[in-house]
Amino acid sequence: MTNEFQKTLDAVRVLSLKDLDASSDEDIWAEFVAEGIDPDQLATSIAVSLDDVLAASLRQQAAASKVAMQVRAVPKKSLGLTLDLIKKRIAQAFATEPQLATAFRDGSRQSDADLETLYDDLVLMGKIIDADDDR
Repeated sequence: MTNEFQKTLDAVRVLSLKDLDASSDEDIWAEFVAEGIDPDQLATSIAVSLDDVLAASLRQQAAASKVAMQVRAVPKKSLGLTLDLIKKRIAQAFATEPQLATAFRDGSRQSDADLETLYDDLVLMGKIIDADDDR
């Protein structure tokens, strides 16, 4: 598309929008009816099209997020660590950053698997620096 053509297209777009803005709802409705267009049917058709576009966009974002999550998937850092070391590092993270919080299952305690997952999450968040030297 040439620069001159683009300028012409932009000018037509501006004039069209000014004309549309200056028209009353009744005038626009009457124009549709005069051209044999059912305004209610057109509105429904536009709404369906917008729904389709939105749904497609959300599906595309979900697929992109899924791919991004797979790319960022990090091997479990807790593998190979003793439960005592995991607990120690979690306690250090909570002592260092008091704004960290967690909830206990059924209000009692966390299972070993919960602690391993919490450890991995804290590593991913950068709250625990995974140091291989004290394994």
